[in-house]
Amino acid sequence: MSDEGTRLTGIQRAMAGAMKRSWDEIPHFAEVTQIDAEPVLDRLDACRKAAPVDAPRVTINDLLVHAVTRALSEDPRFNVLFDGKTIKQCDGVNLAVAIATDNGLMTPVLRDAHTHDIYAMAAALREKADRARAWKLAPDEFDGAVMTVSNLGKFDVDSGFPVINQRQTALLFMGSIKKRPFVINDAVVARKTAYLTLASDHRIIDGVTAASFLERIIGHFTGRSAANDA
Repeated sequence: MSDEGTRLTGIQRAMAGAMKRSWDEIPHFAEVTQIDAEPVLDRLDACRKAAPVDAPRVTINDLLVHAVTRALSEDPRFNVLFDGKTIKQCDGVNLAVAIATDNGLMTPVLRDAHTHDIYAMAAALREKADRARAWKLAPDEFDGAVMTVSNLGKFDVDSGFPVINQRQTALLFMGSIKKRPFVINDAVVARKTAYLTLASDHRIIDGVTAASFLERIIGHFTGRSAANDA
């Protein structure tokens, strides 16, 4: 065995440096909630049945990113960039999405996400994922997001404590959908649920604001919100 170890690649060094700065500089706090995932699965089924012939197959992640985009459009307190001194309000919604690749996790930015319906959102996310895995993303495609969405639902992970990226306001983490004990009408039943964790920057976001924003996301994700139309 070599005593030298394995040197980090350029991307790994950049990621390591960015994560250390984020953890050192951003006072994180997280709020976690368990949601009933059955309405989400019903919405997924409805979107797939109503899809145009040439539309990509909608996924849970597409619905989640779409829900976060809606919430950001409605709550300007989260739709900002913060450099430690100045808060910059953003007009449109630029949202980063975590994508797993053979070369590590990448978080390209989906620009003007608020202009996409659910099918355009699905197509845009597929295009970003394909280019990320082929190493065809430009450097400027990683800059300018106000928050990140990370979905590890395909793994057997219930929840986690996400690290916020530099200049961003928050990061939403989703775990796996699976059957868990859940209370409905005062009865404990086996129900498909999922945990959502919202990590926020406590320098500019307080607990009540984060809780309200998380509720807004859940409303769009589950279909409770009146504004959840695709």
